Amino acid sequence: MTRNVIVTGGSGGIGLETAKALAAAGDAVILTGRDPNKLQDAVATVNAGATGPRSEGLPLDMGDFEAVRAFADDIGNRLPAIDVLVLNAGLYTRKLHTLPNGYEAMIGVMHLGHFLLANRLLERLLAAPAPRVILTSSVAHKTGRIDFESFTDPRRHRIGFSGYAQAKLANLIFARELARRYGDRGLTANAFHPGAVATGIWRELPQPIPWLADKLMITPAQGADTAIWLATADEARGINGEYLVNRRIAKSSARSRDPELARRLWTESEHMSGLT
Repeated sequence: MTRNVIVTGGSGGIGLETAKALAAAGDAVILTGRDPNKLQDAVATVNAGATGPRSEGLPLDMGDFEAVRAFADDIGNRLPAIDVLVLNAGLYTRKLHTLPNGYEAMIGVMHLGHFLLANRLLERLLAAPAPRVILTSSVAHKTGRIDFESFTDPRRHRIGFSGYAQAKLANLIFARELARRYGDRGLTANAFHPGAVATGIWRELPQPIPWLADKLMITPAQGADTAIWLATADEARGINGEYLVNRRIAKSSARSRDPELARRLWTESEHMSGLT
């Protein structure tokens, strides 16, 4: 049976490699990305190896909540069910700034935008026989902490990495809370650390770091391996609300397992994303 798959941040890096693998396995894949030209090239690459329906690229800026709502409404009208949702879109910015909607860019794109999208698509996810939600987190979450004031005041982060670690921690907390709330309805939600991957996400860092990243880090295809496994493997169906590294459940930070923090993050995210 052909599955319906959505991959955010699918125009390059881990997202593109994930989309390629799932399309090659016969899934119908919708890729999103901010740059229409890069997205068009990515779709051509994905379709070159597809064994099922042709994949499609839809431009989407995860930091634009109105665009996220419109995208979710469009997908909801077109697809009766969504089998796999890969929440992968990301960025790293050392020049901390806010989006036009007033939220710090990294938490806005990587957490709030994905929180809004997943919840707006929730009805379609729960309509699938075995829906899977996969979030790209990071080992950086272990140094992160949730500072709700920083969501609208980037100055509370002394360095850009602090904002990045916070967003990746939020990804993991969100995955666990999704699993807790909807696991009894068949949904699985997990987060994974892809490893130190050479992608364009590090281009804002000063040289020689981007150059070294290309030379020393693993490839996007290697980084996407756990995401692909979570999306396809039968044995992954029994894993829910976990943090994975190299296809294995790994220990995460105490903050990522705090139920009170998870509940508050959910409530605050509902308000900040405009879900409620």
